[in-house]
Amino acid sequence: MRRVILLAMVLTALHYSPAAQQQKAGKKLQFGSQNYAGILEGEAGTSFQAQTINGVKYKTWFTGIGLGLDYYYDRSIPLFLSVSKFLPSVKIPLYFNADAGVSIPWSRNDIYYFESAPTDATSFFWAGGLGYRFRSRQNDHGFLLNLGYSYKHLIQENEYVNPCLVPPCPVEKERYDYRLKRLSVKVGWMF
Repeated sequence: MRRVILLAMVLTALHYSPAAQQQKAGKKLQFGSQNYAGILEGEAGTSFQAQTINGVKYKTWFTGIGLGLDYYYDRSIPLFLSVSKFLPSVKIPLYFNADAGVSIPWSRNDIYYFESAPTDATSFFWAGGLGYRFRSRQNDHGFLLNLGYSYKHLIQENEYVNPCLVPPCPVEKERYDYRLKRLSVKVGWMF
């Protein structure tokens, strides 16, 4: 969690630095942020997601580092690189986006009586989608509606001690490998 806070502080400092302000004046590279909330739908049901992506805008491209909360099946924190391409059409302001990174498991505080707590491994995450931007009076700002597909890979390992009369008792290990494919609907704000 300390790394997340440090990353947010660095991105904020870059946004307000004199170099970033000069670049904004020249409209070459510019700080941008996309912030989303939405739902994920798949075999395991419907779950909430939230994301913030902070990076740079250049003409019709936006690239940034994203961080989020993903409650689908097992709670995790996706950390990813995001690339968006806004189509230059004024009549139909569509954009495409692609995200790739890792899904960091959120530790659990459950009580386990006859087994050890499961260990979750950091694993792969990717997503892609098609979006529509509702522009505001300021051309760089606007509401976003995004429909997409998302993939999260989870690996979980459990250890159980089998009961026996004479110790040491045998330990049984189980490994679960989940490949979660979901549809994503997100709404957000871009500035």
